[in-house]
Amino acid sequence: MHDKYLSMNHFKIITISTFLIVPAILAAQTDLSYYTQGASGNISLSSIDAELIQVIDGVSTVHYAMSRADFNGSPYLTEEFVEGTMTTLDGTVVPGLSYRYDIFGDKMQFLINRDTATINKPLALRSVEIGERTFVYEVYMLDANRVATGYFEVAGKNEHVTILYRREIEIEQDIYVANYGGGGGTKEFIMKEDNSYYLKYGTSAAQKINSKKSLLKILSDHQDQVKRYMKKHRLSVKKKEDLLAIADYYSNLLEPGS
Repeated sequence: MHDKYLSMNHFKIITISTFLIVPAILAAQTDLSYYTQGASGNISLSSIDAELIQVIDGVSTVHYAMSRADFNGSPYLTEEFVEGTMTTLDGTVVPGLSYRYDIFGDKMQFLINRDTATINKPLALRSVEIGERTFVYEVYMLDANRVATGYFEVAGKNEHVTILYRREIEIEQDIYVANYGGGGGTKEFIMKEDNSYYLKYGTSAAQKINSKKSLLKILSDHQDQVKRYMKKHRLSVKKKEDLLAIADYYSNLLEPGS
């Protein structure tokens, strides 16, 4: 048994190796890894050195060591498990399991024999469909020089472009600190979400849409056309429907003869 401290040394996830299960996607754990961006600026799964990926045999159950009564908020997208369908990169479909997305731990949980377990090889996933939501595990730009991996909900996609939605949670403690180290506050731990849209083109790493400027930079090959289109239709990068419209317009510009 080992503890992995995730934030402030107050909140930790304990993983316990238990048993093997078919398919193989449930039989190994991939740690969050960082890689250096390639010279081309685009990073695909095939460009990642497989030796950098650490795996641990066994399905892992997950629980939070801190009592839920100790903090305000939930680490999960929904508390309840919802029946869904998992599809692996090789096309294997696994129906009939119930899933729950753990935002804070960035893990996809499922129920097996009334126990909570995690998908331990998310890079082998094509998708997990839970109700009307579709989740994928993607490589994304962490900053200008590094990438990371994580779960995203698919907001929409077309032939060339996918709009992704990433949820992240940080835990902060309500502690009042005066200029000379005075105490105070409720001491309560509060979960705060920081959610963002990302754009993924082809097999390249997904890039965060921070602003109109950042989106136009991502779509630099047709920047002027996209800028005029956004202005004409008064589109915002903060709205899902507007981003999907921009993605469709950009995709049409990539078609031959456009």
